[in-house]
Amino acid sequence: MRMRRTLPSLVAVGMIALTACGGGGGGPSNPAESLRPTARSADAGVAGVAGATASPECAAKVKTLRMAAVGTLNDVAKSGKAYMEKAHPGLTVDLTATAVDYNALVQQISADRSAGRTVDVAVAGFDLLPVYARQLGAQPLAPSLLRSTYDQRLLRLGTVDGRLIGIPQQVSSLALIYNLDILTRAGVDPKTLTTTDGVIAAADRIKASGQHVQPIDLPTGQQFGQWELNTLASSKGTPIQDTSGRPALTTPAAREAAEFLAKVGTYGPQSDDPTQQGLLRFGIRRQVAMSVVTTASLAGGLRFIASQGAKGFRAGAIPFPTLPGGTQHPVAGGNALTVLATDRCQKEMATELLVSLLSPDVVAASTEAFSYIPVDTQAVSQLGSFYETYPQLKPFLTLTDSLVKAPVWGGARGGEVATALSNQVVRLTHGEDPGKILSDAQAQVTELTR
Repeated sequence: MRMRRTLPSLVAVGMIALTACGGGGGGPSNPAESLRPTARSADAGVAGVAGATASPECAAKVKTLRMAAVGTLNDVAKSGKAYMEKAHPGLTVDLTATAVDYNALVQQISADRSAGRTVDVAVAGFDLLPVYARQLGAQPLAPSLLRSTYDQRLLRLGTVDGRLIGIPQQVSSLALIYNLDILTRAGVDPKTLTTTDGVIAAADRIKASGQHVQPIDLPTGQQFGQWELNTLASSKGTPIQDTSGRPALTTPAAREAAEFLAKVGTYGPQSDDPTQQGLLRFGIRRQVAMSVVTTASLAGGLRFIASQGAKGFRAGAIPFPTLPGGTQHPVAGGNALTVLATDRCQKEMATELLVSLLSPDVVAASTEAFSYIPVDTQAVSQLGSFYETYPQLKPFLTLTDSLVKAPVWGGARGGEVATALSNQVVRLTHGEDPGKILSDAQAQVTELTR
């Protein structure tokens, strides 16, 4: 079954829909819905996957499946719906994809459960997987249910309490994008941007070059502040959350990360909203030389810049820099697919629907628009021409082994931590003392997660 799917446009994907894969639990933004052109067809079939299809008994018994997703996954979900309804005549897949973000989706599923309406398959932001496991009844899944081409190195991102609860579907990390024309005029070699020391040295050269642009902009809104701080600290092996789930904001790595973010603030005002200010300042107004986005935004952003022809500029991208002496251990953003059905036959059919949504062709089509890190190795082989067109994306294919899980903050007010920490990063960029801010942040997060 081949299903025509619409995917967000380069502008929507490039900047407006950045929150679709936030490292602290962001969600898609509504403006993207009005900017959705038609993309190529995608095959959601599951042929040749051992154990992925439901038994004949269950296929005959189940007549309705319910799936809940966020709005920007509506088209992907429709591919699975089309496949399942063709493969199983008489089956209806009831798709609800109206939630504006992952938190709203949890609330919607909870309300439906209270009203007696169960959900069989649901999408979950990585940081919300514990909620699905402990409150919404997400079922443990077996890796053997997946295609042999699924990249099982990513499965660790979907575990909760040692159990595989979600199958990663869309995986992202932070990227540093740069205007190569500005860097060249300042005498900066992009190869030097791999560490924070290299970024600062480049920023100083850009500032002294007389080009009248801000050297660097690291947006902090939509939980980007926490994501940036954590990615930097993780490069030294000590993320901002320790193995017991407690905040670790006063480590030497966190202090080094905070000092870098404070230095960045001295080059000019940092954007709040990465989907509005970040877009305007880097991609359209060209007011900054370097900025941070998610990998999911890169394909759209690069397409947009290339579409400007002579009015455009040469753009490059690399994984977010490490602290000096650190290594790439980027914090993953994105979402996973969960099975909430508990009845045996509903669960079998729900699992088949889940696997159809991970079809190599669906993954490849989605990657062409969103430039997520592909979760299927066969999809990567289908994307050869895509990566030749956008070689800036190739370095992100090597990050799979080094990705680390985003923090999941417990406690009654744990859901407030990502925003609280991003606000603390804003204080850093405004020139406040890094040591005091980290001490304040440690106390604040300890209280929120009590």
